[in-house]
Amino acid sequence: MMSLLVLVPLCTLSAQEAPTPVDKEAVRVGCQVTDYTMEPRQVDQSVIFKDPAEEQIVLFDVAEGGAIVSLKYQGVEHIWGHNGGGLIQMAFHNQMKAGPWMGDYNPTQAGDGSAMSPVTGVACSDTGFVDIMTMLLDFNHNNGFFENPLIAVWGGRVNNSVTLSYFSPYTLETRAHWVPNPAGEPRYYLQLDERFTHLTEEKIGPFGYDFADYEPWEFSVSAISPENCPCSSSATAYMAGGWYRDPEREVGLAVAMPSSNFPNNKISGGFNSDYVWRNRNFHLGSTEALDGIASKTFVWYVMVGSWQNALQFARHMGPQGGAQ
Repeated sequence: MMSLLVLVPLCTLSAQEAPTPVDKEAVRVGCQVTDYTMEPRQVDQSVIFKDPAEEQIVLFDVAEGGAIVSLKYQGVEHIWGHNGGGLIQMAFHNQMKAGPWMGDYNPTQAGDGSAMSPVTGVACSDTGFVDIMTMLLDFNHNNGFFENPLIAVWGGRVNNSVTLSYFSPYTLETRAHWVPNPAGEPRYYLQLDERFTHLTEEKIGPFGYDFADYEPWEFSVSAISPENCPCSSSATAYMAGGWYRDPEREVGLAVAMPSSNFPNNKISGGFNSDYVWRNRNFHLGSTEALDGIASKTFVWYVMVGSWQNALQFARHMGPQGGAQ
C-alpha cells in the first residue's frame, strides 16, 4: 500500500498553536474582600468598597445577601451590623391571608435569621462599582402561608432546621457606586441602584418596599424630611431620614430616595429604637405590586456626615438619581 505524507505549512501550524488572547475586561473585574465577625462569632466574607477620596469604607456582606454590614467614615462605625436583621438592606412585605390567618410574607436581602439569602454573583471595579446578585429568603419562614412554598437549599443540602427556611421566587440585584456630594463633606455619597425581579407567574398583590437602615444605639437624635408623611409622590420629590450622635446632627447617617421610585403612590419614613438589640433604625417605604414575571428598578442613597448636607442633596436629586 502507498502512504501519503501531508505537509502542513509552518505558518499555519504556528497560527493554530498561538494562545488565545486574555480577555482584559474580564480580568479587570475583581473584588477586594475581608472577613467581618458578627455575633456570636460568626465570620463572614465581605466585599470592600472605598470611595474615590478614601474617606469611607463600606463592607457588603456576601454571606448576608450582599447587605451593607459596615460603613466607617472618619473612623466612626455608622451601621449596627451585629446580625442579619440589623444592616442596610432591602426587605419586602406582603400581607397574605389563609382562611382566618393573616401573616407577613417577607422576602429579605440578608436572609431569614437562621439561614442567609445566597449571593450567586458579585463583580467589582476598584472604586467604580460593586454589583451583587441575591436570591431572597422569606424572613418570616412562610408565616404568610405562601401557596407554593419552596424549601431553601443551604450548603448543598435541603434545609432541615427548625423552623424551616423558605426560598422566595424573587431576586435582587444591587449595584452600588459613588456620586459627588455638592456640599463637599463628605466628598461622595453612596448610590444604590436596585432591580427587584419576580421569577414566576403568581399574582399576590401589593408589596411593601422597606429600605432599612440600622444604626448603633449611640445615634439617638432623629431627623426626617418631609415630616407628617405618608405623602403622595406628586406632592414631594423625595423622602429622607436617619439618626445622629449629636444634637446638631453633624455626625450620623441618613438614607433618601426620590419619589419617582413610586409614581402615583405614597412614600413614607419611620423610626424605631430596638431596646432588646440596642440599635436605632429608620425605614423608607412605599407600596406597589409586582405580579407575574416582572422586574422593578429603583434607587436610594446612603449619606454620612451632617443632616444639613444630606437634606440639601435629597432636595436636589433628580428622578433617576444624582444631584441636579
